[in-house]
Amino acid sequence: MSAYDCDVAVVGGGPVGMWLGAELHRGGVRPVVLERRAVRAPHSKAMTIYPRTIEQFAMRGIADRWLAEGTPVPSSHFALLKSRLDFSFLDTRYPYTLFLPQRRTEELLEEHLAELGVPYLREHAVTGLRQDEAGVHLDVTTPAGPAAFHAAYAVGCDGAGSVVRVAAGIGFEGTPDTWRTILGDVELTDPPPGPALTLNEPGGSLYLVAIGGGRHRVATIDHATMFDLADGPVTFGELRASTLRLAGTDFGMRETPDAWLSRVGNAARQAARYRAGRVLLAGDAAHVHFPAGGQGLNLGIQDATNLGWKLAAEVGGWAPPGLLDSYHGERYPVGLDVIDDSLAQCGLIANPSREGVALRERFGALLAGHASLRRELAVRLSGLGVRYPSAGPGAGGGPAVGWRMPDLDLRGTPAATTFGLLHAARFVLLNLGPAEAAPPSFAEGPGDGRLDVVTAELAADHPAWAGVRSVLIRPDGHIGWTSGAGNPPPARWLG
Repeated sequence: MSAYDCDVAVVGGGPVGMWLGAELHRGGVRPVVLERRAVRAPHSKAMTIYPRTIEQFAMRGIADRWLAEGTPVPSSHFALLKSRLDFSFLDTRYPYTLFLPQRRTEELLEEHLAELGVPYLREHAVTGLRQDEAGVHLDVTTPAGPAAFHAAYAVGCDGAGSVVRVAAGIGFEGTPDTWRTILGDVELTDPPPGPALTLNEPGGSLYLVAIGGGRHRVATIDHATMFDLADGPVTFGELRASTLRLAGTDFGMRETPDAWLSRVGNAARQAARYRAGRVLLAGDAAHVHFPAGGQGLNLGIQDATNLGWKLAAEVGGWAPPGLLDSYHGERYPVGLDVIDDSLAQCGLIANPSREGVALRERFGALLAGHASLRRELAVRLSGLGVRYPSAGPGAGGGPAVGWRMPDLDLRGTPAATTFGLLHAARFVLLNLGPAEAAPPSFAEGPGDGRLDVVTAELAADHPAWAGVRSVLIRPDGHIGWTSGAGNPPPARWLG
C-alpha cells in the first residue's frame, strides 16, 4: 500500500474543492485534491454565478476568465415570480447574474490549480478516515490500488452523500424530498426572446435560460406530477408534457441524443457542525437545498474562501485561538439563511392548493408594488449582503466591520483597486492617507508575509468612507477592523 503525506486533504474535486485547494495553496500550505471520478461529468447541474462569487474570483485576479465566456443577465428572480429583481443598482463592478455551465467553471478551476501546482488526483475515492492528535488518516482507492493518505486536516467537499461527513460522525439535519421537479438541457427551435424566461402559473412554474448552441436549460415545477417520487430516469416526453402544460408551448423542443434530463428534489439539510476536530465540511457536504435561484455553487465557493485562510493559518501555526472555529460560527448562519430562503421560495412555487395559489398572487403583487422589497431580495441573492457580526477574534467596533470590502479605485498604489491588493490572499492594512498616519502597531507587517501594509488615496469621493483612515481587510475580502470608531488595531488577528 502506498502512502502520501500533505497538509490538507481536500476530498471532492468539484468547484468547491478546487477553489479551496487554490485558497489553501495561497495560504502557504500543501493541499491535495482527491476526486473519485475518472472524467468530468458531461452535463452541468449549476449554471448561475452571482456577483459576490465573481468578486471573489476578482480578488484573486482571475475573474476575466469567467467574464470572457459567461452570459450576463442584469436581473434574477424570486420564486419565479413575474417581477424580476433588477441587479443594476448593486454596489459592485458585476451587477448581474452570470450564466456559465458548471462544467466550464470546473475546467477553468482545474486549469487554475495546474497553474498553481496543486495536485489534483482523479480516480482517488476516499472510503474512510480516522483522526487523532497527529492528524487525519484517509483510506483511498486509487488506480494503482489501496493507498493511505495522511494529512494534518481533511475537508469534505464531496457532496450531499459525503463520505467525510459520515466518517466524522457529523449529523445531517433537516428534511427529505417530499416532491421533485424535472429539468433538461435540450434543443429549442422556437425559443422565447431574450436569454431567460420565468413563468409562474396556477398549475406550476417554469424557468428557461439559454446555454448556447441553440440549447436551453428548461426547468419545470409541475403541480400535476411533482408529488410522484419515482426514482426512474426522466423521459423527454415528461419534460415536453410539463412544458406544454405550463407554457402552452414546447418552444419547438427537439429530442436529440445529447439531451440531458434530471430530477431535483426539495430536501433541505445542513450539517450539525462544520468542524469535528481535524475534519471540516464545505459546499454540499455541509448544506443542501432546492436550487431556488441557483444559490448552491455560490454558497460553496464562499465557504471555501472563508475557510481557506483560516485553515492555512492553523496549519501554519499562527492562528489566534478560536480562528478555525469561527468558520462554523460565520458560515453556518449563512448556510441556514440560504436554506430558509430556498424553503420560502418553495412555499410560493410548489403549493398547488387554493391557499398556495392565493399566497403566490398576493406575494407577487407585493413584490411588484414595492421596489424596496425587490432591492432587498436582490442584495440577499447576490451574496453582497453577507455580514459576519463577530468578524472573528479581535474584531474592532468600526462602522463597517464584518461587511465585505467594496472594490474601490485607488491612487498611489500599483494595484489600482482594493481587490487588486488581495491577489495574494494576505491581510491588507490599507491606510487611506499619508503614511505617517498608519497605526503604530501595524506600521510594519509581522515580517512573515501575513500582512501587506499599503498607503493610498481613494480615487473618488465615497461619503461612507470619509471618516475611515485605516482599514484591515481579511484575506476573504471582509473587513476585520477600521479606524473610524477610534478603536485600537486588533493585533490578535495576526496571531
